[in-house]
Amino acid sequence: MRFNPYLHGVCLVQTVMVLAVLLKAPPAEACSPPPSPSFYYTFAESRPGDGATEVSLDGALLLTPRAWAIKSQPTHTPAAFRDLLTVTVTDGETGEVVPGKLRPWWGASSGVAWLPDNPLLPNRRYELVGSLQQSLARPTEAQGPTELHETFSTGTQVSPPLELLGGLDVSLESFEKDKRDCDGSCDCRKVGTETGTRAKVRVPEVRGGDALGTYHFEIWITDRTPYQFNKPDQHLEHDVLHGVWGVNSSGEPAETLIPMPEHDDSYTPCFAWRVVDPAGHILEGTPLCLKETVDPPGLLGCAVAGGAARTRNTAFLALLGTLSLMWMVRRR
Repeated sequence: MRFNPYLHGVCLVQTVMVLAVLLKAPPAEACSPPPSPSFYYTFAESRPGDGATEVSLDGALLLTPRAWAIKSQPTHTPAAFRDLLTVTVTDGETGEVVPGKLRPWWGASSGVAWLPDNPLLPNRRYELVGSLQQSLARPTEAQGPTELHETFSTGTQVSPPLELLGGLDVSLESFEKDKRDCDGSCDCRKVGTETGTRAKVRVPEVRGGDALGTYHFEIWITDRTPYQFNKPDQHLEHDVLHGVWGVNSSGEPAETLIPMPEHDDSYTPCFAWRVVDPAGHILEGTPLCLKETVDPPGLLGCAVAGGAARTRNTAFLALLGTLSLMWMVRRR
């Protein structure tokens, strides 16, 4: 029997129709995470601390909280420490309020840093008042103050510039991880294990800045070319865009393991990174682009949600069946 062009066309149309139906993404199921407890905050620590001297003229005042969970009052929008905090710094000689701003700090220990808008005056005493305005009743177990009254004195110098003593060191390695099936819902269940790729990252020694005992490294992972800080719309340039991965350091070299972002295709990863201190001083390191590739977890993407994975596998089998039928017709 000769090959029938008409039958060939019918098979091709059927293939397109099957794929159009099966590969169509299922509508997202509406779900929301369960409510979390409300939190009541107290002050855990302040740096450089009450009575500190020789404080840098451009230095930060770091306030760290302790959170007390109130499980009897669940909420979807728990108040953040920063939203409840007010900080007032006044000149100890003139009584004038010093203009400043608050910024979150994700180092160790995390909290909120107060920064002066302009350098403080040298050899001057200042007073700090921190207060937490909360509408929730204080739990009986909550320890620590909700107000701080401290003084500190400046020296004559601004913070020394940040300095990196080395570059970023990265090596890729395979590891076994849980494979999960979410089925479009908020709850995911373990359905086995699979092999993934992770990066063993070592950040270098850092000096200078206004560390207050800690530094924070930010790491971004992209494909082909490195992420460029402070440049918008980089999702248009990269298929893989994963950040910010944080690494805390006391100033000595520190290591961390980063699970590599997954993609349908293999890609060569690039690591952009920078170090930040509590006062907001930033120093970017030289980006590192590897020659090794990160491969997808499996055929058609094993890491997709279970329902989508089954849909893609069904579509793939349907495509194979249709193409096999076309091949058999051509051979007859």
